[in-house]
Amino acid sequence: MASYQYVYHMDGVSKTYPGGKKCFENIRLNFLPGVKIGVVGVNGAGKSTLLRIMAGIDKDFSGEAWAAKGATVGYLPQEPQLDESLTVRGNVMEGVKAKQAKLDRYNELAMNYSDETADEMARLQDEIDAENLWDLDSQVDVAMEALRCPPDDAQVDSLSGGEKRRVALCKLLLEAPDMLLLDEPTNHLDAETIAWLQKHLIEYSGTILCVTHDRYFLDDITGWILELDRGRGIPYEGNYSAWLEQKAKRLEQEAREDKARQ
Repeated sequence: MASYQYVYHMDGVSKTYPGGKKCFENIRLNFLPGVKIGVVGVNGAGKSTLLRIMAGIDKDFSGEAWAAKGATVGYLPQEPQLDESLTVRGNVMEGVKAKQAKLDRYNELAMNYSDETADEMARLQDEIDAENLWDLDSQVDVAMEALRCPPDDAQVDSLSGGEKRRVALCKLLLEAPDMLLLDEPTNHLDAETIAWLQKHLIEYSGTILCVTHDRYFLDDITGWILELDRGRGIPYEGNYSAWLEQKAKRLEQEAREDKARQ
């Protein structure tokens, strides 16, 4: 169980692009564990920049942004980088390296059982049970097939951009971090694969921040919308359709207030 109230914090985050254009100004947000958030805003509002800051990649900002102690964060950029020295399956297995190590250690202890290692073996069994790792290879096979990844032994340097994205997405989903940051995850996916991804993300126990132009995808998976508007981060409870209704009401209210000030 998570020992933190919030999985991620942003305190006074401001960012200005070269040339002086403001991207964010004094964003203060706390993200609850397990919530599914769609990030929306006009082109240039900073949606991808927000994810890069939260992933720890973009450090050129003022204020503070940090994950809770012990929380893991995973990021799918629009153009992910893979290890070209590994095959497709080798890259995917990098996402489950720690999980595979637990299984390998348990099997090693089981083959050389002794009273001295009984406690470690029992602890590993509890962890493997809790994380549902006994059929890890099968889980990898299912995810790779569902996301239509290239053949296991394909070399990464021969893949198209879309194929690399599918491999990176597969690796990230199997890694299962506490917080997923997804930048256009449905790009290069067909309808059947998108449907599988939707179901997987709906059932995902961690926090999700998703940038996508697919409003139907957002409607299905999100319970919150974070709108980036004129440098502010404005959270709305509800999916994309609910946000459209709330946004219209907010704009009407702003128009009435502007008229009253004239």
